[in-house]
Amino acid sequence: MRPRHVYCGSPDVEDALLSELRRHSGDVSVLAPGLVRCGVLVDAVFARQVLIDAQLLQADNPAALAAAVLDVDGLPFAGSLIDVEAPELPRTGSRDKQRHPLTETAAVLQDTLRKKTEGRRQQGKLGAASSSRLRFVLTAPRQGWRAIGTDVDVDPLTAWPSPFPAGRAVAVEQSRNAPSSAHRKLEEGLAWLGDAPGAGDVVVDLGAAPGGWTRVLRDRGATVVAVDRAALDPMLARDPLVTHLRKDALDVDLGALAPAFVVCDVIWEPKITLVVVERALQVPGLRGIVATIKLKRPVDHDVVAQSVELATNTPGFSGRVKHLVANKLEVTLLIRRD
Repeated sequence: MRPRHVYCGSPDVEDALLSELRRHSGDVSVLAPGLVRCGVLVDAVFARQVLIDAQLLQADNPAALAAAVLDVDGLPFAGSLIDVEAPELPRTGSRDKQRHPLTETAAVLQDTLRKKTEGRRQQGKLGAASSSRLRFVLTAPRQGWRAIGTDVDVDPLTAWPSPFPAGRAVAVEQSRNAPSSAHRKLEEGLAWLGDAPGAGDVVVDLGAAPGGWTRVLRDRGATVVAVDRAALDPMLARDPLVTHLRKDALDVDLGALAPAFVVCDVIWEPKITLVVVERALQVPGLRGIVATIKLKRPVDHDVVAQSVELATNTPGFSGRVKHLVANKLEVTLLIRRD
């Protein structure tokens, strides 16, 4: 039987994931909101995780399901390498995503699997833990999809499947005092980037006002050049390590500012954002870029493909483009110097 892979994303952009995968294969079907099965393996922008050659498992009770999930010969899983996740719910308005009804069930199952594997090891029924990772996504209380792979490449920017459970890089809330909720996008983006600015790094924040991303950067110790015609949050405006340039982000000479990182969350047409990213890539010493690509329905996949081309085929850099948990109808372009 031809292997089929399960792609995990958001129900909010399921239509975009379907159309993206159909550009590669006609063998595409929806399993549950945000979960799509496809006959080819690709690094889909609108999927944050993939379960390679996934198997559907069902059971009559929790114990039987746990036994079925662990019924894999010759792979002694470490408890820390078992991920059990629930799907996502669609976003309601501008509020944060709500917890899926299966979230608690997933947590209980993961704890059960961890205890079972450690118990077997203590009894001498398992050898030394391997690097195999078991991934399981619940679609019902006693049903879900399982995949098994190895974590050879744990770099979040290049690894596929993602090292993050269900591809959700849960960021530490370092910016609870941020002037806007947009800070979640940058925290998540930096986790995927696998690098982040710190003390002594200069970062240019394009379209900074009111300062959600600038707050994240300052919490990490960076020196920030915040570019926006609008006003910054008063606390940030008084910060001695924040310079506010009241000008259009397109008019900034990035080379003169010599940033280590450039971040951008401006509501531009995608092609304008890509031009700005190309300029940033010419800055000597630049380490990384996090930029939001704003989209409209129907999603222009040619523009998305151009973003991927820039992220993955710029000499001297590595990158990818992903729809993050905090993204709405937008994707995040992530580029890091090799």
